[in-house]
Amino acid sequence: MSEKEGGTWLSRLRARWRARQPEVTERGIDRHTSVLIPEEKLSEGKRRAYQERFLREVIARSYKAGTPLRAAMQEARIGVDQIRTLEDLTKLPVTTKTDLAEAQKKNPPFGGYCTEPPANLLRIHRSPGPIFDPVGRVSDYWRWKTALYSAGFRPGDIVMNTFAYHLTPAGHMFEEGLSELGATVIPTGVGNTETQAEIIRDLGVTGYLGTPSFLMAILKKAEQMGINVKEDTRLEVAVLLAEMLPQSMRQRFTDEYNIVGMQAYGTADLGCIAYECPEVNGMHIHPDVIVEILDPQTRKPVSDGEPGEVVVTTNNKIYPLVRFGTGDLSSLAQYDCPCGRTSRRLTRIMGRVDQITKVKGMFVHPSQVQTVISKHPEILRGRLVVARPHDQDVMTLEIELKPGSQVPAVEETLREVVKLRGAVKILQPGTLPENHRVIEDIRKWD
Repeated sequence: MSEKEGGTWLSRLRARWRARQPEVTERGIDRHTSVLIPEEKLSEGKRRAYQERFLREVIARSYKAGTPLRAAMQEARIGVDQIRTLEDLTKLPVTTKTDLAEAQKKNPPFGGYCTEPPANLLRIHRSPGPIFDPVGRVSDYWRWKTALYSAGFRPGDIVMNTFAYHLTPAGHMFEEGLSELGATVIPTGVGNTETQAEIIRDLGVTGYLGTPSFLMAILKKAEQMGINVKEDTRLEVAVLLAEMLPQSMRQRFTDEYNIVGMQAYGTADLGCIAYECPEVNGMHIHPDVIVEILDPQTRKPVSDGEPGEVVVTTNNKIYPLVRFGTGDLSSLAQYDCPCGRTSRRLTRIMGRVDQITKVKGMFVHPSQVQTVISKHPEILRGRLVVARPHDQDVMTLEIELKPGSQVPAVEETLREVVKLRGAVKILQPGTLPENHRVIEDIRKWD
């Protein structure tokens, strides 16, 4: 949605933000002015110089460590000194998530992409793919501190972190950012909505971190328990990630609960990429991140405002992912922002380049669906349908069975492989079209 199209709603959101959060609240908290780090306010020329400096350092470190980038550069006869500017990035190949997963299978644990031995790392996570994610012993390694401050979190906040702490990195990466910011973290994870509602009320929680659908589930549970979120809690700001945030849902958070919901964008491999400010007019790209928007077929840059794949290079010398294709679609915008940040902005995340789909914040791959089907010979063919009734993601595996077959225990296999609950629907043979998609996403994002 453009600023012009969403002007009335945006104006109301900002007015409510300032009405609920004046420049300095009774607790002395200023949630909507000031910038955390000077790099967010660099002029275009100085920001380019800053990014090109760290780009050269990342390329040199990656080449010296013998990562797969060195082999690609040698094959293309590109020397380290030939990557000097942002435009020079186009000389290098794009690395996909599939490339990373395949490299890790052939050369565990990190496919040669990590420049430190495992013993020197702080943690190692495992994300869907499967992909191992190394975490270096670096302050705010994933760069979320700046994004959380921009969204409104401040020192002294009590923040409920509902992302998982096991295997995948989300829980830890956000806790690191919050801790660096000086907030108190309550690591609740997902589930137990009644307990979560009690925690918000009893501990004076002021901030929420997690998916928008789970926040809505907690708020609805609180109402069922007789908790008036506006009157009985101190919940003021939420940073909402890992799912699409429909404008209608964000408006409900504001209108019904006086909670300002802000978006941010990142991945398990790259960490923070971009984040909103209180002006709500796109997501500012983190100064330590170089973003290209490329045509998914040609890998050529698209014009400003045109959609394409988000391809990212980060200032990370421990895990130097250069031109990493996220598989997400977005577009770039450049216009002045009253908040004072000068970086370009991603307009919004529009969907996926391929059929990989995010459900409840988790990636679901077509190969996983095929694995479920292959485990049951009774299944003739099938597809996974993802819907979103009542603001909650719902998966349904639609299957056709071979004649005379008994209904297999597919739900258990689906949960085992995909790590999410889903229903199973039996279709009459011939119902699914011949060239049907393995994953059919029918969610609407109004």
